[in-house]
Amino acid sequence: MLAGLTAGSVAAVIAVLVSLPLRSPSDTLLNSASVALACLLAGLAAGLLWLAAGRTPRSTVYFLAAWTVLFVPAAIAVVLFGRSQLDHFVGFAAPLAAIVYVVTGALTVAIPRCLPRLRWWQAGIAVAVALVIGVGLVNQTDQESGRLELPPPGSQAVPVEPSVSPETRAI
Repeated sequence: MLAGLTAGSVAAVIAVLVSLPLRSPSDTLLNSASVALACLLAGLAAGLLWLAAGRTPRSTVYFLAAWTVLFVPAAIAVVLFGRSQLDHFVGFAAPLAAIVYVVTGALTVAIPRCLPRLRWWQAGIAVAVALVIGVGLVNQTDQESGRLELPPPGSQAVPVEPSVSPETRAI
């Protein structure tokens, strides 16, 4: 369980940093905090799967098969549902889902081998770091700056017809 949470925490930090330059379809709903929470939930699921795989010589194969069978269809369903509700959802969610799938899956298997005596407080620190980064970067959005600026070079401006006042009609 701790290996999955730690792996999800590492995936959360990576996914949050990758999500910042991506165009979020909803900065209120899909921000760095929600990305971090989703990664931590994926890590929790990976930890439970790792426990269910047991401590057999083939536990890595069982875990990776179960991880693929459960995660990939769930990610596809979320992306398809999100695409029907929000514009640009696929471009935002697909790279993050790929990061979570690879990083969480690989580290859940690797952490018990590299750190066989992982303690709960070590995993707790990893979770806390992921949450602090996710919540700390929540205001880093891709919204317009709000400053009056010229359009970028090459963009087409739509001409605006001047308003006609009664004084200009008399002329």
